[in-house]
This record gives sequence, structure tokens and C-alpha cells, in this order.
Amino acid sequence: MVYAGTIEFVGYREWTESLGPDREWYIQLVQARLYEVVQSFVKDFNGMALPLRYDIQLIFMPSEVNVKDFIFELKQYLIPYSPTPTKVVLCCGKPIEVLRKCREVQGGGDYYEEVCGDDSQLVVAHADLNYFTLRTRSQGAYNSFVVVLNLVSTIASELRDKAIVQYLGGDNLVAITSEEYLEDVLKSLTSKDSIKIGVGISKYPRKAFEAAAKALSILRSEGRVRQYHIVRS
Repeated sequence: MVYAGTIEFVGYREWTESLGPDREWYIQLVQARLYEVVQSFVKDFNGMALPLRYDIQLIFMPSEVNVKDFIFELKQYLIPYSPTPTKVVLCCGKPIEVLRKCREVQGGGDYYEEVCGDDSQLVVAHADLNYFTLRTRSQGAYNSFVVVLNLVSTIASELRDKAIVQYLGGDNLVAITSEEYLEDVLKSLTSKDSIKIGVGISKYPRKAFEAAAKALSILRSEGRVRQYHIVRS
């Protein structure tokens, strides 16, 4: 099991609307900075963050972290950067199930579960499109970007109840799940053309991402002879 949950920037829409019409450039700067700050903070706890919709970010933390202290320190760390108050919700369980549990926490302030069960592993399936650079050169940057977005949308729909799917930039996407659903995730991903998947498994979210990157490197070194490889950390 892991801690998974959200950082919500409370009153974000109202803040954006207070900036006047010439605001989008500034909003983008703030969003990028907030993601950088959150990622920089959680990595030191062997966690990982994903931007989701920017006004709400996802975080994944190891089960042994002291969540009360973590939430307090994170909120203090964000004060110089965030234009709004923040709300942190962290629940314990398997990734897709724990977000459902967190979703039920409506209103109020921060929420967390103090104890987080066993040492179940987090699974990170990092997918990379083959020949994407060639496709970009032949079809153009925007057309190749549309291909990736369509793929992310398709996979997210297929794995809605089994994995958290996120675009990572470039030709990369990730499906975060538990070992229970690993076979389903691989079935969905490997059914797509010209794709390779590095799978990392660890009780520590940051280590799971690292292991997935190592698995991808192994696949590249082999010359695309198979679609996926699994590394445990």
C-alpha cells in the first residue's frame, strides 16, 4: 500500500479571475513553478508528484512516511509560492482505489490516515513510443503531439478502474497501478502499435519510477525486440 492523494490550491479559479484578461502567461508561469516546487519537496521523501490539472496535483508517498509532519512541512514550504491556501488529502491503499477513497473527503481542511498498512508494491508502467522522433520530423510537432494525446486518452479510458494514467511529456506516458492489475495494464499498453513499456515495482514511488526508467533503458539496448521489461527495486 502507498499514500496517494491530492494537493488542492483552494480558490484557484477565483484567483485567476482576479488577474484581469491579460493573465494566461502569468497563470502558466505560476502553474509550472508550483509543480516544480511540489516535485522538489516530495522527492526527498521518496515520493512523486504528477500535475493532473495543475490546480490539483497528485502525490504518491511511501507507507512509512509520517503524514502529519509531511503535510505540515509541505504546506509551509508552499507558502512563498502559492497564490492561494492549500488543502492536502492523503489516503492509504492501492493507487486507483485510494483516490476513490480520497474523493469522498469533501469540504473541510486537510485529511490524512495516520497508519498505512502493509508493504504492498507500487507499479509504474512507463510507456515510450517507438520511432517518435522520425514521426515528428515527417508529420510535424503538432500532428505527432495529437497522436500522443489520443493514445493517452484511449489508455486512460481502458484503464479507468485499474490505473492512474498521466502524460509525462514528449512521447512518454505512465500508468500507475498495483500488482493486482499489472497484467491488465500490460495487455492494454502492448495492444498499441510501436510501443515499449518499462515497468518499475517498489514500495517507494520515486524508486518505482527509477526502476521503470532502468527497464526502458534495457529495452532500448536490446533494439526493440520485446515490448516490456520489469525491474523490481
